[in-house]
Amino acid sequence: MTSTKYFLVLAIIIASAGSAVAVHCYQCDASQNPKCGEIFEPDDSMKIDCSRIPAPFYATYILGRNASATGCVKRMLQKLTGEPYIARSCFYGDFSNPKGGCEMDTQTGFTKQISCSACSDDFCNSSTAAAPIIVTILTLLVMTRIFS
Repeated sequence: MTSTKYFLVLAIIIASAGSAVAVHCYQCDASQNPKCGEIFEPDDSMKIDCSRIPAPFYATYILGRNASATGCVKRMLQKLTGEPYIARSCFYGDFSNPKGGCEMDTQTGFTKQISCSACSDDFCNSSTAAAPIIVTILTLLVMTRIFS
């Protein structure tokens, strides 16, 4: 393998490692922003770097003062009126037991959690999961081309 190929592989590894340090998610609440609903219309104002916001109280209480986000979450919640809505944010929990991480987020008495799905890729809490799959396929194709 030539030095150019080594450099390219090293650059891809470093870029992947750097993006794994900070989790980036969409953060919004469809009860306040209709663009956050099931028909998701993301914009830059919804994008957050989870390492730059303080962890919620439940996470610091259970996981410790330096709790950090491990992924993103999309929750289906229900108001007291029975109206469902979607909320997206950072996930603070263990992916070996994502249900436990979802249950840690105790809601106020004004909402009920209907469902919760956690994921570990950047911006994976959108409506579609196609983006992470496409990135994975493209990375594999590039790596195949490099090593062939």
